[in-house]
Amino acid sequence: MSVLLEAKDLVKYFPVKTGVFSKPKWVHAVDKVTLQIKKEETLGLVGESGCGKTTFGRTILRLIEPTAGQVYFEGRNLLKLSESDMRGTRRDMQIVFQDPFSSLDPRVTVKNLVGEPLTIHGLAKGDELKRRVLSLLERVGLSSFHMYRYPHEFSGGQRQRIVIARAISLNPKFIVLDEPTSSLDVSVQAKILNLLKDLQRDMGITYLFISHHLSVVKYMSDRIAVMYLGKIVELATTEDLFRKPLHPYTQALLPAIPVPDPDVKWREEDILKGEVPSPIDLPSGCRFHMRCAYAKPKCEEKEPELVDVGGEHTVACHFWESF
Repeated sequence: MSVLLEAKDLVKYFPVKTGVFSKPKWVHAVDKVTLQIKKEETLGLVGESGCGKTTFGRTILRLIEPTAGQVYFEGRNLLKLSESDMRGTRRDMQIVFQDPFSSLDPRVTVKNLVGEPLTIHGLAKGDELKRRVLSLLERVGLSSFHMYRYPHEFSGGQRQRIVIARAISLNPKFIVLDEPTSSLDVSVQAKILNLLKDLQRDMGITYLFISHHLSVVKYMSDRIAVMYLGKIVELATTEDLFRKPLHPYTQALLPAIPVPDPDVKWREEDILKGEVPSPIDLPSGCRFHMRCAYAKPKCEEKEPELVDVGGEHTVACHFWESF
């Protein structure tokens, strides 16, 4: 498959306010991330809270302007586009946020919420707008009965369906799914995930699926990137990553997946210990060495590069061949 979107050495730092006479400090949210997303695939992005997943997703859409780096969409450098050119490109790039209620205007009906992108881009109005909104609602499992209701009148799953309907209204090529099911019940999660898969199959959409829920990412993704403190530490096909994780951080994450069996006991050594270091004051060398059971002096001194180990599998670890 050809590449739809590519981030090259993408950087996003946030300034931290300190004292008047103190040196400026920065939160290293995304730090020189290079990542390719292929057409019509789902790339999962996982990691602990605060690792930079959401910032990366918003930065490649230019909802947040990057500090440095490049973002290419269908070969065009998004960071060099004018405001008007970027507005046209946004028709092909959408996002579904984690909390559907906060992303919906509580004073506006569903008809206007879903129809707003069509109106802004001059694609429909009047009866045609109403017809297309109804078609979108039916596509995500809602009906004409819901068109003139307000967001507070819906359940969490229904609100997420509304957000998805709005995201697909312009027939986008790429959608960032930022924890789209984390606030939903398990049964509702399954329905939303299946809906997203159906839409991808029917419309040829490419997804960046951001989540900390590894079993959900496994179900949705063709490839998975593991992120730690603003860096990609491992990238592989879903099958390879779950069959043979190479980075110690990935190896620590996988046993944390809940197993629906009361006879399965947690093993103390499998649980990741310690806290994530501050993204303001990063450790030297490998960013994971303070929590790694396999750390050696070299890990404290030199930061590992992301290297290709074959079979579309890359890992950033000095001693990946040892375990």
